[in-house]
Amino acid sequence: MDDNPCQARSFLYRLDLVSFYTAYLRWLSHLSARLGVETTHRIWKDAFAGYDDSLLMSILSSGWQQAPSPGAGETAACLDARLAEFFPAADWEPSRAEAKSLIEAAPPVAQILKLFSHAAVEKEISAYAALHLRFDGLARLAGQLIAQHGKQGELIVYDLMTASRLAANKGVTGSVEAFIADFIAEPQTPNLFSAGLDFQVVRSSAREALVHVRACEWARYFRERHPQVGYLMACSTDEVAYKAFNPDLRMQRTHTLMEGAELCDFWIHAVAEKADP
Repeated sequence: MDDNPCQARSFLYRLDLVSFYTAYLRWLSHLSARLGVETTHRIWKDAFAGYDDSLLMSILSSGWQQAPSPGAGETAACLDARLAEFFPAADWEPSRAEAKSLIEAAPPVAQILKLFSHAAVEKEISAYAALHLRFDGLARLAGQLIAQHGKQGELIVYDLMTASRLAANKGVTGSVEAFIADFIAEPQTPNLFSAGLDFQVVRSSAREALVHVRACEWARYFRERHPQVGYLMACSTDEVAYKAFNPDLRMQRTHTLMEGAELCDFWIHAVAEKADP
């Protein structure tokens, strides 16, 4: 994990149980509706059977400090609200209790509950480590879905990643110009998307940008850990998210690091000319 100079940049990462519960609840609710409870239980069981991950334990083992956060009672109330959001009916299958039990046996939730008593903790970690915390469990579920259901499994994963991406963006919209400016900007502080990122702006204007990404921890992580589902989980929903920000935005990308190319060539542009004032 330390042999890439780009990846030496770390950022402050908050280990928030609510975000892990939310991601897993989305998957449980969606899979149960699409495939049924019995099949969902089987996929869940197979995905995490014999789970023993030394990388996860090395990430969680030391250096974490209590972060400013709501109290334990407020965290519990937030988790209950998330359960009610994804499983709104009392007779929903699986039940809220079953859903909570499945999530609390899945990584990294099981390990976090065992190691930390605080509602939230934080420390400086690499993007690679943060991606492992955030995606290892979901990638295992995605792999099982595809192994057991083939193309249907791929489509289900795509739907789930799209829903998650749009939910994370929280309905934020704006102008093409604002998107382009943010896309090519050098971030002031590293975050999950920029730590370890090496990119070059080849050309840009207010309504167009060509960017070459030559190093990306998302690509490195998924190629090393979950190559079968990397593009599906990390890259496939980019244009959906861009269009949700502004329907005039389009992306063309002919190759990616995730698929083994030397770079990702992002061409972001507007499809409509800006109207004259």
